Amino acid sequence: MPAILYSYSEHIRSSWSIQLQRTKNLVAAVFSGTFLSVNSASLHSSELAMSLAERIRKLREEKGLSLEELASRAKISKTYLWELEKDTDGSKKPSADVLLRIATALSTTLADLMSLATVRIQDEVVQLSPSLKEFQTQMVAQKTPLTPDDLRDLASMKFRGGQPQSANEWHQLYLLLVNSTRKGKA
Repeated sequence: MPAILYSYSEHIRSSWSIQLQRTKNLVAAVFSGTFLSVNSASLHSSELAMSLAERIRKLREEKGLSLEELASRAKISKTYLWELEKDTDGSKKPSADVLLRIATALSTTLADLMSLATVRIQDEVVQLSPSLKEFQTQMVAQKTPLTPDDLRDLASMKFRGGQPQSANEWHQLYLLLVNSTRKGKA
């Protein structure tokens, strides 16, 4: 595996890689004033008043998952998940990693799991490198075009100041991203 992809692979393997980058972008947008709106109106007042325990249980039941299934998907013990769901007074303080794994297993965001207000960031123009354009063209030719979100995420990825230099390296990075995000949804 080329050295740059090994570095990308190590970076992506962490449970925070993609979510952390989006969170950094969100924080930067909020502090720079480039966000457009705060979306707390989409949350009903009853959802805002719910404890984390109630929200986890509600989302789990909406997805039709048993405690055991969610615990397995989130890679936490069934007992710990049960304790979190029974913790209506908020005495349990799960780590950010555990919360992220639960949110991913429920196919939701940390903001939704925590009933936090969200912001919508203005669309920004992203520059595509020649090698990323070549990869995009290859994917179209294979009848598997990249989504605008995929392109934006790939184009904004930098690790130690670098990006893949060839269409093949972009393809390997893309496969790592796809595989790492599907693991949490399986």
